[in-house]
Amino acid sequence: MNDIFRFKIAIQTIKNYKKTTIILSLLFMVIAAGYGGMFPAFEESILDMMGSDFYESFNFFAHADQMHTYVGFLTLELYNIFWLLIMAIVFGFIAASSISAEIEGKTIDLLMSNPVSRKQIVVEKFVGLIPMFLIVNFATMLAVVGITAGINESIDYGYLLLVHCLSIIYFFAVLSLGIMISVIMDEKMKSSIILIAILIGMFVLNSLSLTASDFEWIGYFSFLHYFDTYNVLQFGEIDFVGVFVLIGVTIICLIASMFYFEYRDINVS
Repeated sequence: MNDIFRFKIAIQTIKNYKKTTIILSLLFMVIAAGYGGMFPAFEESILDMMGSDFYESFNFFAHADQMHTYVGFLTLELYNIFWLLIMAIVFGFIAASSISAEIEGKTIDLLMSNPVSRKQIVVEKFVGLIPMFLIVNFATMLAVVGITAGINESIDYGYLLLVHCLSIIYFFAVLSLGIMISVIMDEKMKSSIILIAILIGMFVLNSLSLTASDFEWIGYFSFLHYFDTYNVLQFGEIDFVGVFVLIGVTIICLIASMFYFEYRDINVS
């Protein structure tokens, strides 16, 4: 019974991604500082473009009409692309290969030799990925704080913290989706490619939903629809419906993963 609560698999997962965590933290800190630092150089040129058909040309990006402001610039350049898409792809890729890599590498039998159930393995794999994301998440936030102060721009740091706290819920949904795909597929590359395709598809669907009112319903099939970083960063507004949807997705994906993995046949020969 004690082995169930020691989370040995989760701890080992954390150790396995220790270097990856450091690299990703530094990478996204540099990206955040780079994009934030570019704003003063682009501010005037953006203002000039806003007088033309700029918004009509970029209406597939939420709040593109606010790109001339620091919050709008961060939202479009950093959070909507590198955060909600690129970072989601990175962590989704890792999650989607977490269990399928064990199956493909024939090490799943060693994993199942632990005195825990298959359901516990799924939970621990998910838990083991959380610290990596949390470190990268808040390290990036600190980079945004530093560069904002460095270029003398104003931002509500409480709202910034809120964005990164709500990001946890968004990425829980991404990680749980990756875990679910990982228990279904036997090859880590296939499961990762499927996850990446789904995330890119969600990004496209959300973008299409912004182009015309007739396509607005398409956005409901995208995680991005339920997390508006601009409204949080600018006004501190929380989409509680979106929060509950993402939490629901996380729970459903994890429960589905546990039950599927519990009863599926695994060839370890």
